[in-house]
Parts: sequence; C-alpha cells; structure tokens
Amino acid sequence: MSVTLKGIRCVFISKVMNMKIYKKNGKKFLYDMVKGILRPATPEEKVRQKVVKYLVEQMKIPIEAIETELLLSSIDNLSKLRADIVVWHINEATNSEECLLIIEVKAPHVPLTEKTLEQVMSYQSILKSKYVAITNGEDLEIYQIRENGTAQLLTTELYTYEDLINSNVKFAKKRTMRRLSFDEINYHRYINMLIDKGYIGEETDPALHPFLAELQNFILVEPISCVLPIQFKGISLEQDLGYSFHTYGNAAGGSFPGYYRGFVVKTLDGNEAIYRIGMFGTAKLINDPIYGNRKSYTVLNVATEDMLGYHNSLELNIDNSISKRKTEYRFFHNGRLTAGKKGSVKIEKVKNYVSKYAPDLLVEDKIYLGSLPNNMSISWDQGQQFIMNLLLYANIRDKLRNDIKKR
Repeated sequence: MSVTLKGIRCVFISKVMNMKIYKKNGKKFLYDMVKGILRPATPEEKVRQKVVKYLVEQMKIPIEAIETELLLSSIDNLSKLRADIVVWHINEATNSEECLLIIEVKAPHVPLTEKTLEQVMSYQSILKSKYVAITNGEDLEIYQIRENGTAQLLTTELYTYEDLINSNVKFAKKRTMRRLSFDEINYHRYINMLIDKGYIGEETDPALHPFLAELQNFILVEPISCVLPIQFKGISLEQDLGYSFHTYGNAAGGSFPGYYRGFVVKTLDGNEAIYRIGMFGTAKLINDPIYGNRKSYTVLNVATEDMLGYHNSLELNIDNSISKRKTEYRFFHNGRLTAGKKGSVKIEKVKNYVSKYAPDLLVEDKIYLGSLPNNMSISWDQGQQFIMNLLLYANIRDKLRNDIKKR
C-alpha cells in the first residue's frame, strides 16, 4: 500500500483498563498510583493513568521510576513546561539518575500528529531523555532520540524497561508515499481505502472518485519540476516541506486530521509562513445534537502556520465547487469567510479584497482557482498554477482576517 496509515506503527494499549472510579460529592476521581492521590477523572487523566498502568504491568517499569506532571522548572528555572509522564533510570557507569523516557498524553479524541511529537521533543531538549513517546490511550508511539537530535520511530514490539535501558530496540521501516500511475489510482480498492480513511466523502459522486484520488496523490507527492523559489503575483513559494500528518479545525468546531503537503511561502506582506494543503471527506451526520443532518462531502483545505499560530485558512467544498468542461475540472470558491470571533465576513468584502490583490481570480462573479485535467495523471506543470492560486487566495483571506481583527 502506498499510503502510510497512522496506527499501523503503534503499540496498542487500548485493552489496558480496569481502573477503579472513585466518587466524591457527585464527582468522579481516579487514583494516581504514582503520587498516591485522587485526581479528577478527566479524559486526559484516564489516559495518563491507563498509560502508567501499562508501563508498570506490561513494560515492567518500577513505579518508583515514574513521575507524573513533572514541572520542568525543576530542571530549567526559566521553563514553564510540564511533562505528563517521565521515566527515570540510574546510569550505572556514572551512578547518576538520567531521564529515560518522556510521554506526552492526549485525550482519546485527539489524533497523534507531527505537532504532538514536536511538543514532547520540546521537553526532551530540557530533560535529554533517550526516548520520547506520544499516546492518546489507543496507540503509543515510541521514538529513540538519535545523535543528531531527531526522533526515530520504534517497531510495535512490546519493550521492557531493561530493553529501553540497554537499547535492545528495533526501528520501524519508514513507509513513504509514492506517485501512483493513473491505472493504480483507478483501482477500486485504493479508492475504497481513501473513502474508509476519510480522504473522500462517502456521499461524494462516485464519478468524481478517480479524479479526487488523483488530486490527493498529486497534492501530496507530485515532485516540483522547476527551480524554487516560484514567484507568483506577489507571493513566492520558497520551499517544499513534503507531506506530514497534522490536524486543523474550522470555526464550526470540526477538525481534519490526516496528511497535508506543506510549503514555505513568502506572503504578500513579505513575511514567511507555512501553508499546508490536504483533501478530506466529511462525516455523514443524522440527528447530530449540534449539526443536525448533513451529507458527507469532500473538502480541499489550506491551513496556515505563522508566528501568530495556526488555523484553517480555506475550506473548499469540492462537491459544490467544481464544474466539468470537456477534459478538465474547474475550481471555484464562493468567497465565504469567517474571521474568528468577528464572525462571518460579507462575501462582497472578500471579493473586493481579491480584486485588489489578484483581480484575475474573479471570474463569473466567483473566485476562480484554476483547472486540472481529468482522466489522466496530473503533472506539476499542469497543476502549478492551481497550487499557486490556492496559496495566493489563502494568503489574501488571511490578510483580510488580520485586517478585520485589528479594527
């Protein structure tokens, strides 16, 4: 299979349960077996205690070697960070206590992404642990820190305390996506896998499936065939970061975990930001308490990361936004935009902003994002303008949001 799936590489700890719930004044608590105290039974705390139980019972780590919620100011007085779980050991050569493993804990509904790994690596830079791990109570990914400071994923085998101390571990083989031929894209099992994994909406028109499967593969792994940077209407594509696993949310509270391709872009303001593009299927909802009834469809998302944080800049409903013309599909956006707590922005205002910075994107009273060929593999030369239009339009939307928030 050409797609790396989250979870295949993980140690599964979901069966480690049997935690007693204590009740007091109508509230639920869990016993912290490390500190010997009761803690509120929050989703994250349930995972933390579940992991501690796994460390002790399955990995044979002594309870006295484990700390929970360690304030890193005890190591670096300037740090305000706090590590969820830390495992220590005695270095027999120096007879000193050293950090062996740091674990970052997330609630069960939170996907494990590159940002989760980056978070635990920030703790590792202070504690200098030999290993780091991330978990949401279902999966546990363990990484060994290499001499160059990068993290290398271990295989899914059950490692003991002694295995970790003695480096008796194996490394997972990195499975990379490859650019598929159009015949491979059209294979029904591949398309069904994309639907099952949430990259194509289950109610999206089946006639679109081959094109969407090709679009996703093109976005994630098509090589850039020209020399960088690419100058384009006031912005510049500076660097291709490749694909990685992330999650970004929208104003309605939805989230889109999965693979995005990242680009370093010099924006209209001359600053650098990371823009990530990914394609996802939304869930079909029936009598949902918040969203009610909603059909499943496929979206194209552009997310932004800069010094101010990260957010979903553009969410394009592909099912409603493309039109077929002869041998190609044309992409349009209606201009809808939400500016955080400021709420919805008038579509006419968005169009005026687009007219100011990229007037040629206004076609048929909509924002035209480009066209892509159908029934064939998409080359970078054929898709470059579409990608650059997406990046430019996302940047214009971000610029408008920032201007609105300043008022």
